[in-house]
Amino acid sequence: MHRTEGPLVFYKGLTPTLIAIFPYAGFQFSCYSSLKSASEWVVPARGKQNENLRNLLCGCGAGVVSKTLTYPLDLFKKRLQVGGFEQARATFGQVLSVFPARMVMGESGREEYKIQSFDADTQQLLKTALKDPGAVDLDKVANVIVDHSLQDCVFIKEAGRMCYAIIQAESTQAGQSVFRRELLNRLQQEYQAREQLRARSLQGWVCYVTFICNIFDYLRVNNMPMMALVNPVYDCLFRLAQPDSLSTEEEVDCLVLQLHRVGEQLEKMNGQRMDELFVLIRDGFLLPRGLSSLAQLLLLEIIEFRAAGWTTTPAAHKYYYSELPD
Repeated sequence: MHRTEGPLVFYKGLTPTLIAIFPYAGFQFSCYSSLKSASEWVVPARGKQNENLRNLLCGCGAGVVSKTLTYPLDLFKKRLQVGGFEQARATFGQVLSVFPARMVMGESGREEYKIQSFDADTQQLLKTALKDPGAVDLDKVANVIVDHSLQDCVFIKEAGRMCYAIIQAESTQAGQSVFRRELLNRLQQEYQAREQLRARSLQGWVCYVTFICNIFDYLRVNNMPMMALVNPVYDCLFRLAQPDSLSTEEEVDCLVLQLHRVGEQLEKMNGQRMDELFVLIRDGFLLPRGLSSLAQLLLLEIIEFRAAGWTTTPAAHKYYYSELPD
C-alpha cells in the first residue's frame, strides 16, 4: 500500500471520521441527558437501588439514537477507506490455475506419461521434474519438452499435461514459477523466429502453432487465459490464414483445429482481431487460389462454426461429419 499510494493511504477516511465524531458525541450526550431526565419524570428515583439500571438503559438508548443519526457519515467513511481496493482486488490472491485435458491414470492412481521415446537420462529428468521440480534444471526441462514437441505433434498433448503437472508441483513445493517463465521464454524465442522455422520445416511450424495453442488453452490465471500469449497465438493463426499457407492442407488443418480449440477464448480476449482473422479466412474461401477441395471444406466448416457461436449445429455436423463413425 505504501509503495503504490504513499503514506497518506493509511489515513484514508480520516476526515469523515473526525467529522462524524463531533455529531456522534454531541447526540450521545444530549440524548443521554434527555433520556435521563425523562426517566426520572416517568419513574421517580427511589434512592440508588435503580440508578445503575437507569444509567444502563439511558446509555443504550442514547447510543442507538446517536449511531442511527450519524450512520450515513460512518458509511461514507468506510467507503473512502476501502476506495482503491477494487483495483488491487484484480490481482489479490491471484494464483496460476491450469485445466488439464483428459488424464491417463495408472492402477496406482498416479498419472502416467508417455515418455518412452526419450532416452533413459531424459526420462529420469522428466520424472524428477514432475515429482520434485526444485531438484532439476527447469530451463533444461522446458527446452527438452519444447524441442520434442516441435518434432512430434502427437507428443504435444502429453507435453501440455506435463507442463501442467510441473507448474502445479513447483507452485505447491516452493511457491515459484521458474518453469513457467522458462517455458514462456522458449516459446517467445521460437515465436520471434517463426518465419525461419516455417521455411526450415513445415512440420516443425505446424507443431509449434499446435503447441503454443495447447499451452494457451492450459495455462490460466484466475480462470482467464494468459494475456502474454494472446497476441503471439493470434499472429500465428494470421500466418496460417495467408494465401500461401491456405494452399497447404497441413496448415489449413492446423488453423481449423486450433480455432476449434481456442477460437472462442481468443475472441473474448480480442474480438477485433478475430474479425480481421475471419476476413482473411473468408477471402481465402471465396477467392480460392490453389486451394484443394478439402481445404475449402475445412474453411467453410470453421466459418459456419464461428457463425453458430462456436458450436456445431446438428445440420453442420451431419453435413461435415456424416461419413465419420460415431
